[in-house]
Amino acid sequence: MKLTTLALAALLFGGRDAGVRVMHDVHSTHTRAVIENGTVMWKVRLFSDDLEKGLRAYARRPAFALDRDPKADSLFTAYFNAKVSVSADGRALKAQLVQQGVDKDPVGGTVHWYLLQFDAARAPGTLVIRNALLAELFPSQANIVVLLSMPGEKRHSLYFGDGDNAAQTVELRR
Repeated sequence: MKLTTLALAALLFGGRDAGVRVMHDVHSTHTRAVIENGTVMWKVRLFSDDLEKGLRAYARRPAFALDRDPKADSLFTAYFNAKVSVSADGRALKAQLVQQGVDKDPVGGTVHWYLLQFDAARAPGTLVIRNALLAELFPSQANIVVLLSMPGEKRHSLYFGDGDNAAQTVELRR
């Protein structure tokens, strides 16, 4: 059986094919983070259905719905801070939510994105990052972090997945 690109994307990313909801087998988040001086701006994108399932479990609220709960942003921020850790030169930083939004994917699903900010007292020489978003739910969860350090636009890519969510160290001054 040959699958069209649209049908394959629907299978992989949870879109709709012929009006039937198809569950996706790919569970991932993608983060683009920029560090400049003592600020880390962190934009994470998550499949909406995975995120909703994760927040239901975290809050122990089976009826939780992202689009109907006025406290969804606060719940996400608490969950994020429980699952993602960032330390600058040994000092733990806490994320604060700056903005959020929803994007439609081409095959009918949705992706939630969140812009968060971490503040360090000064430009760090070392960041230690751990990202275990949704890893408690999906054994195959993959969390990708692309960190851009300014000035100079030096790029660092981190992968957290396959059950290994150990912290990783990024040296910013070399």
